[in-house]
Amino acid sequence: MSPATESILMETMKGRAMEAGMRYFRKFRTKSFASVLLLLGVCGLSSCQPESSVKVPQTWQQRLPGLLVESGLEAGDPWAMAHLHLAFPENESLESQRVQLKELLIDSQSVIPIHGHDGERGEQHPHLLLRTAVVLSGPEISASLIERVRSDLQKTKSPESWKEVNDLAWLLDAVARSSLNRESEAKGIPLAELISRVFAELEAADRSITAIVEQDPAGEVRRPSGLAGPTEAGIWAYTCSGAHLLGALVECDLAGLLTPAEEVRLMGLLQQFELRLVWEINYRKAELKRAIAGGVSPRRAVREYGLALTKLLGHGLEIMTRATLLEARSGSSEAVESFSAVADFLVEEIQDLFSSRDVLQSGEVFDPGAVLRSQAVSIESPVWERSFGDLCHLFRGLRLHKSPGSY
Repeated sequence: MSPATESILMETMKGRAMEAGMRYFRKFRTKSFASVLLLLGVCGLSSCQPESSVKVPQTWQQRLPGLLVESGLEAGDPWAMAHLHLAFPENESLESQRVQLKELLIDSQSVIPIHGHDGERGEQHPHLLLRTAVVLSGPEISASLIERVRSDLQKTKSPESWKEVNDLAWLLDAVARSSLNRESEAKGIPLAELISRVFAELEAADRSITAIVEQDPAGEVRRPSGLAGPTEAGIWAYTCSGAHLLGALVECDLAGLLTPAEEVRLMGLLQQFELRLVWEINYRKAELKRAIAGGVSPRRAVREYGLALTKLLGHGLEIMTRATLLEARSGSSEAVESFSAVADFLVEEIQDLFSSRDVLQSGEVFDPGAVLRSQAVSIESPVWERSFGDLCHLFRGLRLHKSPGSY
């Protein structure tokens, strides 16, 4: 284990692991990150209590899906429907919408609004719907839908800016699941070149924030605003902190689209993502304390904390559960094992966040459904978008955690 990983993990354990667990951790510090997180699950997160004594309320898991479906149907736009389909691909009340989506995308004459035409809705562009239809098809993707994927790829030119790279995530995901090969043509360039560009951008963005993650395990240093470009904001400049792009590379690997050298690079990106996940959990907790100390109302501060952590945990769980399917390669078997342990760790964090406990002794609890139920929050507002979209990602992550190979 690297010193950076050990430092971040030790900070995360503070206040949660018993001294015996800490001694065990120090004694076996060279073990894999997976082993350490498994220890956290046994002695840290459960405080070494008998399993039967820990009763985590499950009411949020029963209540939120219906609330999300109701709210998403009310919104009715393609972005909202795509997120619902990905979170609940077998929900009976969404069956007619699933059929309509597939019919729309296999029609070569259909036109889908480009990003931004629907106002400020995030990720509102054709590739999101394309990827959704491909995912919903499961292992048997129709020839007409594959042809739509091929056609959209052929219309895609080489990115001229990092923002154009940002928009490649959903297309690469759809291409990978459709079993196109590396030589498949985009507009004047092979698919392999698009993949290479995504690697280069993510690696550069990771390098620009590595010092923060490694030198500040407690999350005390304020991270750059995501509104700046990647040179300044690093990985946080990209949609959902680059999670969609990283997830697309995982799908490319699962589809056999990466070279051996790229497979090694992907492992490096995933291991850096592990560090960033743990670091940002600590950062959000430190940010909550700073906000309350600075006079922000605990209720508002806890809501912002909960929304930010929901995004982080949901996207992280999606990626790490799919990464567990990567074949153990020479020198990487321990890393793949670690992905499973990280996914388990994220599920524990979700349970803690949604279990109606006092958040960091602030006097407030986080209600994940509050924004969706609120009559004062419009479905056109950024707050609704954050709550709805990130909860959908979280439920997809939970679904994949139970069955990583499911669609």
